[in-house]
Amino acid sequence: MDSYLLVIALAIISLAVAIAALILTIKGSKKMAGLGSEALLMEPSQENLVEVLEVRELPARRVNTLAEVAVLLRAEALMIFDDQGLVVETYNIAEEHGARAAASFAELVNVLKSLGFPTRVLIFGNSIISFIMELKRVGDVTLYSLVIGGPKLVTDTKYAREILQEYVESIIGRRR
Repeated sequence: MDSYLLVIALAIISLAVAIAALILTIKGSKKMAGLGSEALLMEPSQENLVEVLEVRELPARRVNTLAEVAVLLRAEALMIFDDQGLVVETYNIAEEHGARAAASFAELVNVLKSLGFPTRVLIFGNSIISFIMELKRVGDVTLYSLVIGGPKLVTDTKYAREILQEYVESIIGRRR
């Protein structure tokens, strides 16, 4: 009986998180400006959240670790996860927190997709800036990345996607 109540409580909490995310999504989509149809800006607290895109060069050598990606993007934490909510790799995120966050963000992305919102890039901004970005399809799953940083975070999503996709390709190349 106790496990049944726990499951119901978790389901209610999950539903509340999904509803809150939907409300934030709708409010954020009304404030979206200049990002095109592939990005969704979630609750920005600063007008200059999205900096002017700068021309950036990809690194000359292959990116071999997620720590190197973090340095290039000036990120404080990174996570690569799939659309099923499974963690592929994390940088500066505790394993138990990464697993819960990956499941929550995968659910958020799937809910937004089912509602017809753009999900290639989701940008969140308050005291810290973070974004979820769709990377590439590998087999039957689509990979996403969560990038968390402060005011110096590189928000050029095209540049960030190129670096992260290069990193994913290096992982796939190592496993062959």
